[in-house]
Amino acid sequence: MAQSRRAKRSKDPGPKGPGRPRSPAADRAILQAALKLFIEHGIDGASIEQIAERAGVARTTVYRRWSSKEALLAQAMAVARGVPEQRAMANRVALGSLAQRLVDALAETVTAPDYRKLMARLAGSVTSCPALMLTYWNNYLVPRRQMVRELLERARARGLLREDSDPEILLDLIGGAIMYHLLIRPGERTAREMRVYVFKVLGELGLGDTANR
Repeated sequence: MAQSRRAKRSKDPGPKGPGRPRSPAADRAILQAALKLFIEHGIDGASIEQIAERAGVARTTVYRRWSSKEALLAQAMAVARGVPEQRAMANRVALGSLAQRLVDALAETVTAPDYRKLMARLAGSVTSCPALMLTYWNNYLVPRRQMVRELLERARARGLLREDSDPEILLDLIGGAIMYHLLIRPGERTAREMRVYVFKVLGELGLGDTANR
């Protein structure tokens, strides 16, 4: 009997510890795999199983880190995009300098390699997987829009915009013009060309003097 109890105790691993720490290398591999599969094959070609296989990890490793495929893809897109707008807003500067920084950051972002393909895939997934756009919008686009909204509100305070102008509508107009120019109008875009275009859009909205204020 005592021998049986000893054998039972030897098989009992005891209380579990806090577990293995999360691996940054695995995180990077998963995010990169998710992004590449999404760009190459769209939402249907970027399943958790396919992402795990491409990243060289177990499916359970992916499931432990992200609650859904949409959450994973949204974060992968956000990481790839980076936060150039945040860098531009890092210091409180004059309105004109801020506008130039934000436009430079935007031009840098939208002309980065594969960005055009990525946005085309995201737009194409709206009807087949609306949860992806919803997740990306709420967690990543809204904070970026808030940064640009601050610029618009400062411009309005300087009298460059009507007092009753709606910053949210202005954000839609600016973002829509950029996406149309990037995705619909034929031709490749350089950072310099996109910068000139964005300032023209601002000029049409009455913000042409922003860079001089």
